[in-house]
Amino acid sequence: MSMFAMPRRDRRPPAVRLAPGQWLQWQINHRFVGRCDGAWSYRLETFNIVYGSAAPDVFLGVPARRVDERRALR
Repeated sequence: MSMFAMPRRDRRPPAVRLAPGQWLQWQINHRFVGRCDGAWSYRLETFNIVYGSAAPDVFLGVPARRVDERRALR
């Protein structure tokens, strides 16, 4: 796979502040082009991030904040 992905993201979203025990969900997607055959591959990454200590089932609820960096990948 190429080390260059689509789409370019020149601007990032602003920082997110969380109170202790709160969590956020961040999603971002990419499209990669293979070097040899030009085949496309896609990746969607979801990160669940908690601030401070939390119960083991913290990610089963609704996040306090969401960051959505998904884009149209043509």
